[in-house]
Amino acid sequence: MATVKKAVAKKAAAPVNHGIDWKSLYLYAICLITLMVCLFSVVAVINGFLDIVFPDPGYMDAAAYPDKTTAALDAMRKQTEDDNQRRAVKGLLSSLSLIAVAFPLYKYHWKQTKKTD
Repeated sequence: MATVKKAVAKKAAAPVNHGIDWKSLYLYAICLITLMVCLFSVVAVINGFLDIVFPDPGYMDAAAYPDKTTAALDAMRKQTEDDNQRRAVKGLLSSLSLIAVAFPLYKYHWKQTKKTD
């Protein structure tokens, strides 16, 4: 009789869950998405730093501008390099802002997954 009571007590103690835990699925999906955004943003930050340090000088075809002097071509090349560097700084700031938004979201949702486990 005692073994029957133990078996019934063990069976009743374990809740049966046959459905999907939608809250955990949502939390893990948000964590995955925000972690991927952070990862790609870190790569973009590294590329931005490289573009700032080593800006793309661009290509100036001297044959396309036969009436331009060497000084004018050098000025155009310098302007193109400055524009590329400016774009790199804007891209770097954009990537840093993505990290600033996505990482706290990731951290919050990851803490929520630990509370539900």
